[in-house]
Amino acid sequence: MILSGFALSTHFAEANVILVPHNGSHSVQKPNNSPDQYRLEFSETTPKLVKIEAQITLKDSLLKMSDNGPMPYRWPQYIHDLCAYVKNGKQLKLHKRDSTAWIVNNVHKGQEIIIRYHVLIDHEKQNWPGGIDGVAFVRDWGITASGRSLFIINGDVKTDIEVLFKKPDDWEISTPWESVDPENTTYMVANQTQLLESFIVAGTQQEVKIARDEFNLNFVLGGDTIAKNKEHYVDAANKILDYYINLMGGLPKNSSGGKLSNVLVVINQSKEMDGEVIGDNISLFLNPEAAPQEQIISWFLFAHEFFHLWNGKSIRFKDTRTDWFKEGITNYYTLKALYNAKLVNEEAIKGVLNQLFYKRYINDKGLGKIAPADAASGFDKDNHWGLVYGGGLFAGICIDMQIRHNTENAHSLDNLMQFFYKETAGTDTLIGNQDILNQANLLAHTDFTGFMNAYINGTDEVPLNKYLEFAGIQASTNNKQLRLIHELGKTDLQQKLWRGFLGLN
Repeated sequence: MILSGFALSTHFAEANVILVPHNGSHSVQKPNNSPDQYRLEFSETTPKLVKIEAQITLKDSLLKMSDNGPMPYRWPQYIHDLCAYVKNGKQLKLHKRDSTAWIVNNVHKGQEIIIRYHVLIDHEKQNWPGGIDGVAFVRDWGITASGRSLFIINGDVKTDIEVLFKKPDDWEISTPWESVDPENTTYMVANQTQLLESFIVAGTQQEVKIARDEFNLNFVLGGDTIAKNKEHYVDAANKILDYYINLMGGLPKNSSGGKLSNVLVVINQSKEMDGEVIGDNISLFLNPEAAPQEQIISWFLFAHEFFHLWNGKSIRFKDTRTDWFKEGITNYYTLKALYNAKLVNEEAIKGVLNQLFYKRYINDKGLGKIAPADAASGFDKDNHWGLVYGGGLFAGICIDMQIRHNTENAHSLDNLMQFFYKETAGTDTLIGNQDILNQANLLAHTDFTGFMNAYINGTDEVPLNKYLEFAGIQASTNNKQLRLIHELGKTDLQQKLWRGFLGLN
């Protein structure tokens, strides 16, 4: 049966969906008080066009898309042919309220309506802050789309949402949601947040699961070369996962207090390299054929986004003034994780510190003018990547070295991360810069207020050499090149601090 160009598969009927034709429109009946249902159809011949039909029980008269992302007003730009119907098939009038919402005329709370629309996955024609990896795109092997880009919703608090898929026979569906049928075409989504803050992959991708207790890390691999190397990716991911669990003292937690059960890591083959976290899920562009130095960056992107499940998702922050910590400290532990997983050696770490971080830090147009705490305001951190990601990393190294030095390596930045995880992960508590300062002061038996005022809330250049001296390292910055040189005759404490820098103690 074809509904206004929307072909429905037989499993929709098996899910108690009854289609009644009338004058070119159709109605879907479902039990009273049943959850909202969405049905998505993917086509191999027109992969950029996703056809969606939804049955919605109205909380109000407003239809809307996600307000998350740096440019949420763009989501409706890719919605076409949106129509709404009552159960008897009569079409309802819609009008735009603003750039992200529509109003349905002459409806009431509790009324069931049907909406139909197409999403054109053509988002790459515009530049998106943070990159297309967290938005929606089509590749030869299929479609990757965030829930933000696909779903029109109603109301603010809805649970137990059903999502059904129709796809070509040789395609697979990958989502972080729970499948409720053997064919993996019907899924139950806990709430609207998980509906919007997720990724859907439809195509010929491969999927591999890594499990730790109730935590499942689902790797979705798109592209022939990526898929051929899946054992390599899985082995590396296992090592990185174990490092992070041992470091933090547990698995990632969500804000409701529960442990995350399913996390999707989507790795798409690309000439570009980028990464994005949406909700509890990760989207990566990796180039498996890149030069060795670029391969290191690929692994760095994965491990960085992965650690955000702890530093950013389990430990959550008040505002963008802490982005230096969320991004910079994540960079620090990413390097440690890669070293412990034997994906990089010490020389590679030095190269990344110089070529990736120091160069972008020292050449950031905001250095000396904008404080790192202010550099991420208004989703502007991509314009001041050096200050936020590089400056935050160097500040984190300095704080770690000072804590270790003052306590003869009995305490470190690790303890600060463990404290925040233990005390705040899975709660509504949000961390601010004052919380970071207070805990660092307690661990180091000193006062970092001057440090924070100068290098986080102020515009001074982070004095890396002063603090790496505690580990017996000379940090030369001649000619805007960061070179780390081991001093001769290191003390036992200096050697311990350098091993701590590498994540070995």
